[in-house]
Amino acid sequence: MNINAFAITSLAGISTILGLFILNGKREEGIIPKALGFSAGVMIFVSLFDLLPSAIQYFQEEFIIGFHFLFCLLFILFGFLISILMNEAVHKRIENSNNLYQIGILSMLAIILHNIPEGIITYLTTTIEYKTGILLAFSIACHNIPEGICIAVPIYYSTKKKWKAIKAVLLSAISEPVGAFIAYLFLQDNLSNLMIGIFLALVAGIMISLAIMEILPEAKKYSLKDTLQYFLYGFGILLLSHLLF
Repeated sequence: MNINAFAITSLAGISTILGLFILNGKREEGIIPKALGFSAGVMIFVSLFDLLPSAIQYFQEEFIIGFHFLFCLLFILFGFLISILMNEAVHKRIENSNNLYQIGILSMLAIILHNIPEGIITYLTTTIEYKTGILLAFSIACHNIPEGICIAVPIYYSTKKKWKAIKAVLLSAISEPVGAFIAYLFLQDNLSNLMIGIFLALVAGIMISLAIMEILPEAKKYSLKDTLQYFLYGFGILLLSHLLF
């Protein structure tokens, strides 16, 4: 195993934990629409400007011009379907819980699915080109912090138990080094462009669906103004980080 690549990937994942600091001393009625709006902005930006362009690029290596877009769209739609099935499964599993808690659990599952391929790609990139891998890991760390907020806020404010939020965020954080470990064990010499593209398009579909169908409708119940304002903040901060790094 490349220890440096694994350590860099792990640090990018652990940055998710910093999202927990938003829980200190924040009133529920003020923080929920802001955090959920911010989270939706982050999820949609990451999907549109990270996951989908990367998926299209990987599909481009496998298909003639035009077909790679259709293939990407197909798996985005599959991602939407998976998101709906996940929502139904979570609803049945935690039927007595409120919508906010379910959003936290769904966000955790979506972000874990997002972090695993990120961990794979960061590990492989750092192994091949160290400097590029560091820049990639830093960029990922910047958007992992608001992803921690996506998970922590709904779970904490729906249960009033900080340890549940911490546990959920930790599960998300460790999924990044898990991805690196998977890359080391199985994929370092066998990972195809098609496999990566499919996974990225699926996760993009899941995250867009979750943001539009679950997070934003729940957030606007508290405050439409705060939801829209912080949606733009989340989108804008990620845009700024991409322009800078």
